[in-house]
Amino acid sequence: MYRVLLKPTTGLLFGLLLYMVSPAFAQINEVRLEVPRENLGLAGQTRLGAWTPIRLSLENMSSEPRRVICRWLLNDADGDRVMAQRRVTLDALTKQDAWVYGPLPIRANPNTPWTVQVLSEDATAELARAQSLPAKAHPASQRLIGILGTQDMGLNAYTYQATFHETPALVTGLTLATLPDRWYGMSCIDTLVWSRTGGGPDDPLLSSNTQQALRQWVRRGGHLVIVLPAIGESWTGSGLSDLLPVKSNQMYRIEDRPPNWLGAPKGDEILDVDIITFNIKPGDGVDVIKSYKDNNEITRPVIVAKRFGMGRVTLVGFDFADNRFAQMGLPYGRYPIWNDVFMWQAPVFDQSRIDADIDNARMSRPTSRSIVPLDRFIPGRVSMRGTAATALLAAILLFCLYWVAAGPLSFFALKNKNASRHSWLVFVVIVLGFTAISWAGAWLFAPSNAAISHFTVLTANADSTTVHAHSWLSVYVPSFTEQEIAIDPDHPNTHNTLASPGLTADGSDTGFVDPQAYTLDVGNPNAANIPFRSTAKQLEVDFLGRVDQEQTGLTNPFILPQGDLEINQEYPSGKISHGLPGPLTNVRLIYCPGDNQTPKIWHYASWEPNSILDLSQRDKFDSLVHRMETDNNRVSRSDRESQPTRNFKAEGYLGKVVDNKPGQKLIGTTGTEGYFSNSDTIQYIELLSFFDTLPPPEFSDVDYPYCVAYQRELGQQLDLTRLLAGHRLIIMGHLNDSPIPIPMTVDQEELPSNGWTVVRWVYDFK
Repeated sequence: MYRVLLKPTTGLLFGLLLYMVSPAFAQINEVRLEVPRENLGLAGQTRLGAWTPIRLSLENMSSEPRRVICRWLLNDADGDRVMAQRRVTLDALTKQDAWVYGPLPIRANPNTPWTVQVLSEDATAELARAQSLPAKAHPASQRLIGILGTQDMGLNAYTYQATFHETPALVTGLTLATLPDRWYGMSCIDTLVWSRTGGGPDDPLLSSNTQQALRQWVRRGGHLVIVLPAIGESWTGSGLSDLLPVKSNQMYRIEDRPPNWLGAPKGDEILDVDIITFNIKPGDGVDVIKSYKDNNEITRPVIVAKRFGMGRVTLVGFDFADNRFAQMGLPYGRYPIWNDVFMWQAPVFDQSRIDADIDNARMSRPTSRSIVPLDRFIPGRVSMRGTAATALLAAILLFCLYWVAAGPLSFFALKNKNASRHSWLVFVVIVLGFTAISWAGAWLFAPSNAAISHFTVLTANADSTTVHAHSWLSVYVPSFTEQEIAIDPDHPNTHNTLASPGLTADGSDTGFVDPQAYTLDVGNPNAANIPFRSTAKQLEVDFLGRVDQEQTGLTNPFILPQGDLEINQEYPSGKISHGLPGPLTNVRLIYCPGDNQTPKIWHYASWEPNSILDLSQRDKFDSLVHRMETDNNRVSRSDRESQPTRNFKAEGYLGKVVDNKPGQKLIGTTGTEGYFSNSDTIQYIELLSFFDTLPPPEFSDVDYPYCVAYQRELGQQLDLTRLLAGHRLIIMGHLNDSPIPIPMTVDQEELPSNGWTVVRWVYDFK
């Protein structure tokens, strides 16, 4: 019998049997991975430069729970390999979802496949791998609006407008199950519109982690718009009730015809609809965005809003998901209701009207306008090119001296002394001498101290010790090692983010010649061990926390303005002071009367630390922007007539800034070249701070380059338009030379930092 087993044929069969059986044993530990196309990004879409989610579908084939690492492999802006990973526990014999996140570079290749892995807990074995084409990637300058529901509710009319600086795009197909469990998974959108067709807030599909992520997203500046259902409202009894501006006893349902300002209904039939109205009292801190008078001439608020952290929650009392609104073609009009919700100034036209005006030279093509990227100054403020300027100049001069010494100078000197036979010896001596000088100069001029250069936007509420800061920074470390960069090391579980998406505005390749890999825990990406090569690494940080007290990583506490204010003769009055590490320059005060009224603006030249700012001593003021007149006619006669030349100076303070042609030097440029003075930078920051309410471009001017359209790649974080509807005062100033206002350490040490900080302080009147 033993001899039979040793026969070659029998042995081969036995070996094949073992080979066929072994996978069955391996299958006990197998993990199956699927990544459907719609699970990439938000419903298959994302924006370059933003954090992007991927929802993995995992199945544990083992009868035992197991701990695995879910990893997304992608490159950062410098070409280094980012292993964006998260540890997940898989239940036995169960299918479940897991989220991973990654910061996409601004210049990511849209055709590079995305690769995800499932690894063993110790990362020594790969259990599964999937690769697919990327999600649809919008450019970094694209505004995205998420729609949680099955209907666009009139928002689709905005997606083809040639009247906007930035035309919005809609992210449709979102469901409760596809909302990420971390706030930065929604950072590619600045607005989320939620209707009843998207599900209720008490749906079991909405996990507690997703609810917390939604709160953090709003708290950090997001705008949540809730389109209330006419019947069966469940928000006030849900786990998200704390987000609402009103309580259940302040909501009333009536049946009435739609107000005229919603637009002219199609045909002659006007249908009655169910409307939710709100009972708002003074002191509730609720902003009335829109009201209407019912049949009894009673004014009823129908759209209200309230600030939540640095963001806003808006309640819409019209159930635009109701088919009766769609049947009447509402909302509609040249300035439809969404203009009031978002404070947009641009008119909305039919696509046919836009096409006809472009064809008949009554409107410029968006592609032929002069594009001004308002945030192009940021990379120059962050870069550390100044540290190498002296060394570069010295190197150029040294090369010139070498060329002169090794060439004509040595030639004529040797010829005059009849020593031409020694030319090679002299040449070798000159080469060795200049080599020694070059090495000594490189050693002398090389920076020896680690440092941070930054541009930061710091926004604070007067009634809270928590601030929101978004920073772009360069970290220089004079060594060739990995360094741990940690944000707010005293509070490591606050879901602050650290990434390297890139700051270049010209699309140039800034990658290192020796790309390296580093790991980023995307479940809580507040720290990472990042490779350095004795050069600067550019990063982007989003922080929510405290900066008014001593803590690890914070060089100086930032004591923001303090004081009590009141309204006197229709304007803020009171005395306030601050303890910031330097004077606030070019201080702007924006007073918002509330209920969506036009804000007023005035300024002070400088505000020193610990000095009193008396608000009653104010200079002349101006309207921030003049609101456009509402016109709800579908086609009016004046639409077809030639429009008069725009007078931007008559469109408020922002119109005057636009009339000064800020950014004129940026027209036609493709890189970050050019010098941006402080006055240039301040104008760009003002336009970025109120971008959504800017006067629309002069779209009726078809002569290039006179129609200017503004864009943003990095500056979405600066926009404060969402806060202008409430009754509050916003003080904005600049610390032109300040340490970074974010607690952070590099290799557990505080580094010296310097840069520009934009300070915005928000005071709500009760």
